[in-house]
Amino acid sequence: MTEFSQQLSAYLDGELDAATAAEVEARLASDTAAQAELDALIQADGVAQADFAAQLDDPVPFALAQSIQNTPLPARPANSPAAPASRPIWGTLAASLLVFVIGGAGGYLLKDQLTPPVQTAGWLADIADYHAVYAAERRHLVEVGAEESEHIETWLGNVVGASFHIPDLSEFGLTFEGGRLLVANGKPVAQLMYLLPDGNVVALCLQSSNRDSQGAPAFRNQTINGFDFVSWSADGADYVVVGPEGLPDLAAIASAASVDI
Repeated sequence: MTEFSQQLSAYLDGELDAATAAEVEARLASDTAAQAELDALIQADGVAQADFAAQLDDPVPFALAQSIQNTPLPARPANSPAAPASRPIWGTLAASLLVFVIGGAGGYLLKDQLTPPVQTAGWLADIADYHAVYAAERRHLVEVGAEESEHIETWLGNVVGASFHIPDLSEFGLTFEGGRLLVANGKPVAQLMYLLPDGNVVALCLQSSNRDSQGAPAFRNQTINGFDFVSWSADGADYVVVGPEGLPDLAAIASAASVDI
């Protein structure tokens, strides 16, 4: 891997300092091969995430599960303390099966009981984690400030693969502070940050999508980790507005953003 390839990887993860990130962006703007490498890196990351998710649906072979179930426990040494009477033999067998499943077979037999359903959150779960961190920041709320709005639209639009305009949401008392790059579900995400007069942060996030949405957008409302979300899809991209739980104007903010973006 070349030094520039390493820089691209760090760039996508938001690990570069401002000066190095600016150098990478300048090269991407003028070097088609560099942009192609970035596109390939984003695609490879998405494929890896998809492959990992698919493995969770692979069943444990029945013969192997049956073999684990029928394997006798090793004999207990005569001088060892007696096992607690309340621990049934199935506890040990289930633990053995669980270690195997989590270790690499996929989790088909136990996944419904052991893992939360991915569909309830999807990329929004990552957004909730990011928002919990960045909404508490003040000096470092954004990577690029609002004074460079045109650069934000060009930079994040190119990386995400979905062009956009920064919506003016001042009618809701929101002041645009700037933007930053995130990665959710293995794909780059543009995050636009707005500040309310009381100091609360509202973010508008978007990532490219293969969904073909026609007509008026269908807005979806949910709450994740103490934040309210209003999400929709339109014109080859997925969007979400996230704010503090109970914010009364969030649906109206999302509706206005969907028109202006």
